[in-house]
Amino acid sequence: MPDEHWAFAPALDQAQAIAEGAIRPSELLALYYDRIARVDPDLNSYVLLTRELAEAAAAASEKRIAAGQPLGLLDGVPISIKETASLAGHRNSLGSRVFEHAIAEVDGYAITRLKSEGAVILGKTNAPEFGTRPITEGPMFPPAKNPVDRTRTAGGSSGGAAAALAAGLCALSHGGDGGGSIRIPASCCGLVGLKPSRGRISSGPLLGEDWAGLATTGVIARTVADAALGLDAMAGHLPGDPYWAEVAEPFLPAAQRKPEPMRIGWTLDAPAAVDPEVASAVESLARELGRLGHQTRQVRPDLTRFRALIQVLAVTAVGALPIQRTELLDPLNRLMFEVAPSTSSVEYLKTLTQLHRHARELIAGWDDMDVLLTPTLTEPAPRLGTLGKNVETASDEFLDWLSFTHPFNCTGQPAISLPLARTKSGLPIGIQLVGRPRDEYSILSLGLQLEASVGFWPSVPREIPSPVSEEGQGRGLAHAR
Repeated sequence: MPDEHWAFAPALDQAQAIAEGAIRPSELLALYYDRIARVDPDLNSYVLLTRELAEAAAAASEKRIAAGQPLGLLDGVPISIKETASLAGHRNSLGSRVFEHAIAEVDGYAITRLKSEGAVILGKTNAPEFGTRPITEGPMFPPAKNPVDRTRTAGGSSGGAAAALAAGLCALSHGGDGGGSIRIPASCCGLVGLKPSRGRISSGPLLGEDWAGLATTGVIARTVADAALGLDAMAGHLPGDPYWAEVAEPFLPAAQRKPEPMRIGWTLDAPAAVDPEVASAVESLARELGRLGHQTRQVRPDLTRFRALIQVLAVTAVGALPIQRTELLDPLNRLMFEVAPSTSSVEYLKTLTQLHRHARELIAGWDDMDVLLTPTLTEPAPRLGTLGKNVETASDEFLDWLSFTHPFNCTGQPAISLPLARTKSGLPIGIQLVGRPRDEYSILSLGLQLEASVGFWPSVPREIPSPVSEEGQGRGLAHAR
């Protein structure tokens, strides 16, 4: 079996090593399944293992290599996919006991693309019911724990995806983001989380628009380059999609180019208080960007205008599901399902119209800046079982925490969370970069520049030494920099 450091190697490095014959996909597969058996019982990151599918994909990859055939972008690389995604022939529960016996008949578009690029799917990762909570806590599965501090949430709704990656249980994680559900767990677990532009990755063939266009598939990764690679592997659209964003050029090589000097606005304005250590990290990073030659200035965009609107869209999305046994639902989703019929079609259309108008107004702020810098979350990962316990106040608690993420689901802009700082107690602090519409290129290249100049805090469990070089150890923006 390979050295365990391979479990934490970037997906890009793994793909290169596989192509060069330095390691075989079946060896990586065995390594990850061994680690899952040892490490995951206490983390609850995976909720379904797809060993037969993974072994077949690894064997097919090795045959292509032996035959000298062209390889996919992720050929032989072991990855995870989110429980709420459709994987043909496997459980399609949406994280709900209501649908726990449902079997997917087709792959979702992103899954089809990942398979076509040779990825080896290890299994499906933990998610809250319907992805409506930003923490991965029940009711179908045990809570996903944060590998950095197992008393803390891994975030959500792609919490299992982040926990698995941070613990060295896959090389790359597929996730979904409707209000921050990729960036939230990435921030909590010290990883890179990329929410692509609306329409960058098709929501078909099952869905036209997911959560009225707010939700999209995306990537949780160890490095910015891996995030770009994962986006290259999943990007595309189907005929008839209501939204699509054409790929002007591959994301990975564009990300690896040094960015030209940019106009960067930064903000800490939110309807909820921002943790002082989080605020300090953002201010430090703004100074660092200035040192790197970018123009920075504090801005005050109104990020409050979408709160009521996204609640209507989330509630009606749950209300549209074919649910019969409401007693099986998470109490929050039961409440949402029960109140959804009170929203008329006219009110729904008015909500969408208002959301699009506010989106245009917010996006107009990018006329005089290229990237917006914010915290990802208003505070680091809370303790398990503490956030959103009261269903009557849960939505407001969640939206306070997600003050900087959910607005950009409403605008459809690309956004990335970067693990650039930690608190005094060692909890990760995510820093968010938001790009112009359809411009992942700027935030990826800027993110990679920051990764090189500032460094990421390695999110590696204590039982495994960090594979990061000594030069990279201990770098990253500390709370007091």
